[in-house]
Formats: sequence, C-alpha cells, structure tokens
Amino acid sequence: MYHIEKSIKNIINYSFLPDTSNIIHIGYGIDNNYVRCCSTSIVSFCENNPHQNFHFHIVSSSLTKDSINKLKALAQQHNININIYIIDNTYFNKLPTQKAFPISMYFRFLLPVLNKNLSKIIYVDADIICLNNIQELLSINLENNIIAAVPDTKDMNQSRNNALNLKNHIYFNSGMLLINIQEWNKYNISNKLIEILSTTSYDFKFPDQDALNLILTQKIAYLPKKFNYFNGFYPWHKDSITNKEIILLHFTSSPKPWDLGWEVSSMSNDYNRDLYKTYENQTPWKNASPVYPKHYRRLRIYSQDLYHHGYYLSSIKYYILYLLTKLKK
Repeated sequence: MYHIEKSIKNIINYSFLPDTSNIIHIGYGIDNNYVRCCSTSIVSFCENNPHQNFHFHIVSSSLTKDSINKLKALAQQHNININIYIIDNTYFNKLPTQKAFPISMYFRFLLPVLNKNLSKIIYVDADIICLNNIQELLSINLENNIIAAVPDTKDMNQSRNNALNLKNHIYFNSGMLLINIQEWNKYNISNKLIEILSTTSYDFKFPDQDALNLILTQKIAYLPKKFNYFNGFYPWHKDSITNKEIILLHFTSSPKPWDLGWEVSSMSNDYNRDLYKTYENQTPWKNASPVYPKHYRRLRIYSQDLYHHGYYLSSIKYYILYLLTKLKK
C-alpha cells in the first residue's frame, strides 16, 4: 500500500475569498519552472468567471520564496484562495521521467487524496488557459465514472492503445481532468497509478498519461474538445470552433506563449497570439522576459521563423547562436 499523502512536508494557505459558498476547486502540479504560467492560468479562470468563487490547489516540490510570495499577492489581488502543498519529491524518484516530462507530472495524483471531502476537482496543466465560463464543465454528471476527459488526437489514440495493449478504449489527454474524488479514492486510484508506474514494464512514452489511461479505462466520461482544445494540433483556420466556444485552451506544442520565438512561430496565429499575454499582464510575472530556448534545435527553428517573417539580421544572429550552442554539446 502506497501512502502518497506522506510526501507532504508543508501546506501554505492563502484565503482571500469574501464568500465561501459554491466554491470551484481547481488543481495544478508544478515545479518552479511552471509557476509563472500557472499564475497566468489562474488569472484566466478569474477573469472569465468573475462571479465564481475559486479555490486553487498547487502541488509542488520546488517553489522559491519569491514564487510563494507572488502567489500570495496573486490570491489577494483576485480575492481567491490558494493552497500550496510542498512535497518531498523523493517519494516519486522511482517513477519514470523524461526530459519533457519531469517528476512534477505525478503531483496531480495527490489532489484527490488531499481533498477527500470534496466531490469534484478540476485538474489542469499549467499551460492551459480558460477562455469562457467554466460552469458547463462543472455541471457534467460524472455518475459512476472516475474522471471526465477529452480524447487525444486520432494518431495518439491508435499508437498509444497499441503500445499499451488497450482494447475498446479511447485514449484521453490528461491535461484536463474533471475528477470524481469519491470514486477516485474508493478505488485507490493514486496507489494503483504509483504501483503500475513503478513495477511494470509497459512502454510509458507519456508516463502519467499512459498510466491514467491504463488504470481508468472504462471509467471515463468523454468530453468535447472545447474543454481541452489543443493549440498546434487542431487547424484553427479550418476548424469551425471559435474563441467564443473554447472553454480551455491547451498550449500543447513548442514554443509556448512565454517562450522566445512564440510570436513568429507557426503555433501563433490571429486567434491566439495575444491571449496568454493578456492574462500574464495581470500577474506578478507581467514584466518577466520570454524564456530562452533550452535546446539548440529550438534556436534553429527560431532563426528560420525570423527569416520567414523578414527579420533577416535577427535570423542570422540566432542561427550563429544555434551553431555555437550545437558545437558546445
């Protein structure tokens, strides 16, 4: 039996809600690299649901004092509650990770365990912003299902179901989960997830997401894509959906809106170019600089994007930086 709740070292609570009735609970699992966009996500919920009462739950292992102080300021500014759960991430050290999928991807498993008295909680990745009223999602009747989620792309559905030997299953994206807390805990889902990740030899290409699909199969209510709309995968210019219909927009592809290169990338378009910044400007991170590419290949792509937009001198500059960075590898 895994006692996942024992990983909690400290709980910090900031309570600024003037009214504690009809509270909507939303959770995140992050490290300090994602606290900036997590705060932007929080603001997007508040701005597009001004008459709702929000309580946000942030599970993390590595928040700095500065980040924690900024989250307090954010809670006070927007009259919301924020719980910060500081955990010992050595508890998850035996679980598989990848460069693109750090150990913080598992922190979401704690949310239902830490909030046993609630009926529902919405988990969202920190790179998701809310564009419209969230009430429609909350009104969904989960019945005996453990979660509600949005199916992933057709290619992902086929490839991951084959790899995981899942039959009669629709593979879902774990970036947004509406969690039935009572059913989750009734079936000890957190323990089952830890066990399958630490003791089996499945081909976990997307570890947390693959494990969730394996454990929760046949216990999922599937939702329309407007509740987890993948920026970069759906063809905005061909799709009939609009910003007025999208509830949750998921920045699944690189570069992200906070990255250097976003504005000239193929991921950025007339629909989404300024959306993220609109909300980030209402956070304590409003003056933060774009994040510099972590991999030299992103510098090459940025150079190409600059060239296609006519920024030739800047393109040359970043191509030289790409070559220099590549040589150092």
